[in-house]
Amino acid sequence: MSRMMEGEGPTALIGAYEPGPGPGGLRALLPLAGMSVVEHQARRAIEAGAARILLLIDEGPGELLEAVARLRHDGIQTGMAQGIDQVADALAQDEVVLLIAEACLPEVGLLRAITAAHVPVLAVLPDIADHAQFERIDAEQRWAGVALLDGHRIAETAAMIGAWDPVSTLLRRAVQENAGRIDAVRAPILTTDAAALAAAEQSILAGARKPADDLIGRVLFAPTEELALPLLLARKMEANVVAGAGALLALAGGALSLTGWRWLPLIGLLLSGLAAAGAARLGRIRQRSRFQERMFGWVRLGGAGLGVAGLARLLAGTTGQWGWWLVGGLLIAALLGLWAERRLSPVKPPIWLASVDTAIWTMLPFAALGHWDWGFAAVAAYAAGSFAWVEAIKVREAHSAP
Repeated sequence: MSRMMEGEGPTALIGAYEPGPGPGGLRALLPLAGMSVVEHQARRAIEAGAARILLLIDEGPGELLEAVARLRHDGIQTGMAQGIDQVADALAQDEVVLLIAEACLPEVGLLRAITAAHVPVLAVLPDIADHAQFERIDAEQRWAGVALLDGHRIAETAAMIGAWDPVSTLLRRAVQENAGRIDAVRAPILTTDAAALAAAEQSILAGARKPADDLIGRVLFAPTEELALPLLLARKMEANVVAGAGALLALAGGALSLTGWRWLPLIGLLLSGLAAAGAARLGRIRQRSRFQERMFGWVRLGGAGLGVAGLARLLAGTTGQWGWWLVGGLLIAALLGLWAERRLSPVKPPIWLASVDTAIWTMLPFAALGHWDWGFAAVAAYAAGSFAWVEAIKVREAHSAP
């Protein structure tokens, strides 16, 4: 029984041996959006359902070993095989193999379509001038750089050819076997030169652009991300580091608020939102697990809650009115309810609804004018009104349902 039949995804076999101008002298190691090309290929394969990664190499330069270490650090099972003979030894006879050509960056949707097909199958493109870089397989079509094979075919090919051009030989054999063909909706990017790398990076950045759920995200965070992203990528900043910094700012701000500070806590909470938005964009670009990012998001919520409690305590102490504690409790309850609605509701809420970051930034103009009490009351009313609107919509929909 094959691994695919047992419910396990295929092994992604990715070429990483052709010389190029990049680090380590390999095309696979060319830098792209803060990572190497082969790391992007591997992460896309995993997202498409591959169970593990196997790199077909000639030599293992230090830069390639570092890329493998980063993949393994993120929980991606990654190995290397020096030559097609070692690849054959590393695969079971009935193991399904997702073959990705070197420096070929296909869309995840194409990889999923190939993975769901029956062995053998090829991704193809029409034979037109725009696709001249792709290998021609007949008079009408070219190979799109992705195929689904199995360990048996790879072992037989290794026995026949040895070290001679393994990927092209596997391709020709699949064509001779009348392998199934799946049309690629869009041609994969072949990251072979500076222009192609620039196009690939723009595509990756655009693909990671996600409309924010709230108003402050659309108006402020999104343009700030665009400005900060090149710097973060150039410095190879990890999303979890940026998210952790945002959580720390929020937590420190909340703690300072409890001691009677006003401006420092507010500044920390303001900056924490920017950091969290940047971390989310980095995480989407690098296709990494967002568990730690979500964990830091919960820490940010805790910091914001401490900030609310601290300001309620300060206003109650300076005015002698305990009602500020009720205002603070109302604000926390409303924001928690809205936070849960945004994550649990299948319907996307309107962006004008209050959120944690919108509430924090709404406080800024009031604080600048010295009216912390007015701002606190206004933000609480905004959050409570938003939550009441959501609940009213839910009640109306429940009554109108058949």
